[in-house]
Amino acid sequence: MPHPLTFKQGRPWTYAAMSSLVVWHTLAMVVVALPDSEIASVARLPFQPYVTLFRLDNKWGFFAPEVNMGLQFRYVVEDAGGARHTFIPAEKLAKLLPTYIWITDWYKAVSAAPDTYGETVGAALCREHAALRPTAVTLMELEQKPFWPEDLLAGKHPLDPEFVNLNTIKTAQCPST
Repeated sequence: MPHPLTFKQGRPWTYAAMSSLVVWHTLAMVVVALPDSEIASVARLPFQPYVTLFRLDNKWGFFAPEVNMGLQFRYVVEDAGGARHTFIPAEKLAKLLPTYIWITDWYKAVSAAPDTYGETVGAALCREHAALRPTAVTLMELEQKPFWPEDLLAGKHPLDPEFVNLNTIKTAQCPST
């Protein structure tokens, strides 16, 4: 009995279909990552639904050593006594699990559209930290600035205040209980 993954003789259309998929995927990865121009915009049109569906829409830096400095989502819960408690959710996530990507993408969505998602996320975090008797939750993002080897050799750390910007995204008031 032949192996279930082998193809029967006389079915060249199977090889043609597989080859077409490989060519299509390769072209999509190259064309979508081209630097912005009018020609590149027109060339992207037939591939855009495919790359959007599979989340392959990468920019030119995908092929070059263009390192994103990164953002870190954090929030501050202010309790009834006025004390402030800072939480960094990414520190609790295992980076090798898919949940890491899902949750960090959720935080990116909140950062991108705070007026749409900020109150909902704030209310959820108020409920999560109900034991603190929260009065408000401030959603923040930490944006890293360039950190060079010379800085490390000088004894500095990438999260020192001179290498980060701490931006307030939204402050949500907690419902009184």
